[in-house]
Amino acid sequence: MSFQPQMKPEHAAAFQEAARLYKVYILVRRTNLRSLAYVGDPRCVPKRLDCKAKTADRDYTHPRHGRKAVAGLVVDLTITGREAFASADKFAKAKYELGKFAKEMLDAAATSFEGQRRLTYLPNGKLYFVDLDPASPRFGCLKFSSSSLLSAGKYIHGDFDLYGIVPEENPALNIAVMEQRLEQRHARSPEFFDVQHYINRRLGVTMVLHGAQEGYADAHSDEGIDVFHPDGTMTGCENAAEIRRLYDQVFRGRKLFTKGGPRVTVRGMFVAPG
Repeated sequence: MSFQPQMKPEHAAAFQEAARLYKVYILVRRTNLRSLAYVGDPRCVPKRLDCKAKTADRDYTHPRHGRKAVAGLVVDLTITGREAFASADKFAKAKYELGKFAKEMLDAAATSFEGQRRLTYLPNGKLYFVDLDPASPRFGCLKFSSSSLLSAGKYIHGDFDLYGIVPEENPALNIAVMEQRLEQRHARSPEFFDVQHYINRRLGVTMVLHGAQEGYADAHSDEGIDVFHPDGTMTGCENAAEIRRLYDQVFRGRKLFTKGGPRVTVRGMFVAPG
């Protein structure tokens, strides 16, 4: 039986085509499957680089306001509680990220339902707020408004997070441009824009929004990834041990940027030491 990536077949086909066309391995972290139901929904947008809050794994029941449909959408866990997350570890990570995100990206004037009802626009150019209407079926979900207009806010679903883009010709060579995007640290490989633009055009939705995890990570993730090969085949890694084996054997000892020594600057780009 052939390997099936954890995404819709039409999404997998786009990654498969891009890997063949640009002669690269494309490694994709497995997206919350409940998020994929919202791809292309005009009421929703994919999660941007500056949104560090996490998507819910499950719906939840509020003690006063009943059942809420939040699975696959980015949530405020101070409202949803632990029930919306599949494990204590996921909840702890989401709690940590939400604390940082809320401090930087949410305005105090919009952190109550009464406050939001008095506003037309989010103050201070903020773009994010939480659905705080207790009657809403998505009570507790985060919303994004590119214009800061509250009535234009859209719910946020998970994007496709790249784990790496690895050239077939020289997989051990890890090169990246380090920059700032949306006031966040951002790293991208030389092949990133080609892959990003091809897949987003093919899907009709901007689901690839930022560079790969290997440009940021201190160690390999213990999460599963899907791997799209330049020859059109598809495989997967289920944990950190399998990912390390892929990097050591197939990618000939390819290194992460923040692991294995200092970076080397080459014509304005960084090269991870081999």
